[in-house]
Parts: sequence; C-alpha cells; structure tokens
Amino acid sequence: MISGAINEMTGMTNKRDDAAADTELPLVVDRINKTYKGGIEANQEISFSARPGEILGILGPNGAGKTTLVRQITTELMPSSGSIRVFNVDVVNDPIRAKFMMGIVPQEADLYEMLTVRQMLRIFGKLRGLPSRHAGARADELIESLRLEDHRDVPNLKLSGGLKRRVMVGIATLSHPRLIVLDEPTTGLDPQSRRDLWALLRENRDRGSAILLTTHYMEEAEALCDRVGIIQHGRLLALDTVPNLRAAHGYEFKVTYTTNGTENKTHTIYGVDDQELVAKVRDKGVRQYSVARTSLEDVYLALTDGEDSDGFTDDA
Repeated sequence: MISGAINEMTGMTNKRDDAAADTELPLVVDRINKTYKGGIEANQEISFSARPGEILGILGPNGAGKTTLVRQITTELMPSSGSIRVFNVDVVNDPIRAKFMMGIVPQEADLYEMLTVRQMLRIFGKLRGLPSRHAGARADELIESLRLEDHRDVPNLKLSGGLKRRVMVGIATLSHPRLIVLDEPTTGLDPQSRRDLWALLRENRDRGSAILLTTHYMEEAEALCDRVGIIQHGRLLALDTVPNLRAAHGYEFKVTYTTNGTENKTHTIYGVDDQELVAKVRDKGVRQYSVARTSLEDVYLALTDGEDSDGFTDDA
C-alpha cells in the first residue's frame, strides 16, 4: 500500500509536459489566501514566482504560515482564493499533472518500515520512471551524497529521525525533477548532514531545477538561498536576494556593545560606515564592542520590529 504521505513526497512520476512548458516559470503563486475554520487566516495575499536554476527560501518563525503555503503548492490543501501554477499547470484544476512535475519533501512523512534505505531509493527510482539498472545506480549515488553508506542495508524502522529526513530528500531528488519543494528539510539534521543536503540542493539547482524550501534557520537561508522571502503572520513581507534585502534595510554595518550599569543591557547601533560607528561607541566611553556587517536577521528585525524574533535560530 502506497501511503498518501509518500505519494505527496514523490509526486510518483516525473513526466515532462510538452516543449512549450519549458518556457514557463516553474512556479507562480498569485494572491493566495488560506482561511481555516474559525476565521484563522494562515496565508494572506501571497504572490511570488520561482525561477529555473534558483533556490528560493521562505523564512519565518514557527506558525508564520510556511507549511500551509507549501501544502497548497503541493496540492494537499486547496487555497481559499488565488491561484498556483506549476509550469503553467493549475494545481487546483489539475493536481495530478502538477504533482508529476515536482519532487516533494513534506514536513512529516512515513517511510516503509521494513524496506532498507537502498531498497526504498531503488523502488521509488523505478516509480519515477528510471530503468531498473539506472534506479540502482542513482540510489547508490544518493546514498553516497547523503552519507548514508553505513545505513544502506538498514530497515527504515531502525533509522533516526534525521536519517529518515535524508532518505526523504533522496527520494524527492531521485530523477532530478525541475521543481523541488521542501518544507524545513534540515530539521533534525546535525551540522555535517545539513551541509551535505545543501550540496545536494546546489547540485540540483546547477542542473536547472527550481528549488523552494522553507526554513526557520537564519544562517541556512543566508548561506543557501539565491533569494529569500520573509513571512510573518501569513503575509509575505519581502522577497529578494540577501544583499538587496540588506541594502533595503539601509545600513551596511552594526556595532554591538554591553553597558555595565545596573541594567547591563546589550545595545546595537547601525550605520553605513563602520569607522563612524566605532567612533560613536568610543565617544560613549565604550572600549569593548564588536563590529559586523548587517545580516538577514537584522533585516527581519527591521521588517517586523523584532516581533517573533525568538522563533529563529542560526545554529546551522
């Protein structure tokens, strides 16, 4: 029995649309709204597109609406209004055809417990249309790329959550789909596994795939993504390259220092010139401080006035 979770993850096959679809954008989200029972607005007027050969990150704290957005793109949820098109195929009107074009890693999915890692990858390679010989070779390739060699013959039942996550990413990328959608794919991974996954995603991007991923890791979004969208309370606040987002923030540098009075507070000041910032804090009598370029986190805090900032981590 093929579970719904696995169907969602793989899209089952990797059929190509006709040649005209090659000229279409991999993903177009147009004014999506999703309202749950009780009036909860999970997504509000979200619009963006994904381009071939890019990694597009959607960054936001837990509860911001990232997973709801992904589940609508992958046809699991129906939008309350708006439209989503995958290579010009409407995901609401033709969900099966749209899913054929995607490799999907949902936030949660179950693997077949008694199959080994290699069996799982080889079988789903065949389901994705790879000849038997090529499916086995591709499975071996992914096992090496994802550092699963020590687990290739281990049943999925005995894998840790992080190892299962790596297998799911391998399934989604088996046949190099032209659109890959991943919902927080590095959750539960150790730092080395996270970077191995980044390398695999970059490889698929360099082959021309569009990759959409959600994350709540600041450092991951900044290091991996060609463009980053910031979402909060179901709204897309901004979407651009990280340098452009920083430029829009208006400041290039920041100086952080701590006052040693009764309050013992940490302060950060921003400016376009690092030497001017240093002069300002030294004029205050401060002798211990740190100077850095502004980061994606600074952009987020500026856009949201610091709200929900505790939902983030940069411990990649």
